[in-house]
Amino acid sequence: MTPLRQRMIEDMQVRNLSPHTQTAYVQQVSLFARYFNQSPEALGPEQIRAYQVHLTNEKKLAPGSILIAVAALRFLSLSPETPPGPTQRRVGTQAQPPCA
Repeated sequence: MTPLRQRMIEDMQVRNLSPHTQTAYVQQVSLFARYFNQSPEALGPEQIRAYQVHLTNEKKLAPGSILIAVAALRFLSLSPETPPGPTQRRVGTQAQPPCA
């Protein structure tokens, strides 16, 4: 088991996600990595978007199935070990205008 997968499983256990959800998330991250033939650590928001397009247009998945994949990738990208810096934003969030 890779350190990334082990960390993801531990994070899901800490958040008390069900075993079924944990299995689904690990599977979705694995499929995402295999699609690009790279470690998920090397992939970012543009690849997540491209993967969503692939799931929608090529695989013809239902919206609910795509949401599971996106939730798994969001969970991975929001790992507490790698919080976003001041110039980064979390995947799936809108950039907010500066306060005046």
